Amino acid sequence: MAKIGVRVEATEENTQQRDFSNLPNGDYQLEISASEIKEKNEGSRDHSINLSVTIDVLAPEELKGRKIFSNYNLQHPNSQVQEIGQRQFACLLRSLGMQDAPEDSDELHFLSFFARIGMGKDSKEKNADGSPKYAARNELKKYFYPDEGNLPEPKVDAGPVAANDNRRQPAASNDNRQAPQADAKPAARRPWGNK
Repeated sequence: MAKIGVRVEATEENTQQRDFSNLPNGDYQLEISASEIKEKNEGSRDHSINLSVTIDVLAPEELKGRKIFSNYNLQHPNSQVQEIGQRQFACLLRSLGMQDAPEDSDELHFLSFFARIGMGKDSKEKNADGSPKYAARNELKKYFYPDEGNLPEPKVDAGPVAANDNRRQPAASNDNRQAPQADAKPAARRPWGNK
């Protein structure tokens, strides 16, 4: 018999299951609850600065407390990557009602903002079985700006009907007529001729 050696209590608080599935597409009220600056290759021409943030859902109510994660490339050796990252960060700042970047990322915390969340794309890099190395995940697709007065009511988009929702479908009627044919085009001649 092996001794565990630590005391662990299985209370309701520390055995609560968490849902890590992707959020449905929709308009959300959000806030940043944590942030971290990550620097790579400091002191070289490949120096990069990335801001990683944890974003909590405030509304819609049924998804309150769920989290998504986002990254902003503030400095990057690839100018296009840097431009995209800085543009996304500027959109975040404007949605928070800020004109300039704060000195400390903590100043971004617990300020409410509105954004559209949608699914990104699978990574182009594949595993040996052909599946994507990184599956698609939630992304902030659009920010809403308080200065434009277009803040949406937080809501989830109506999803597509499931392929098999286990409901009986009415049988298709069959009047025994042949389906209409599209206008047929003459077949093109084969370049190697008739044989």
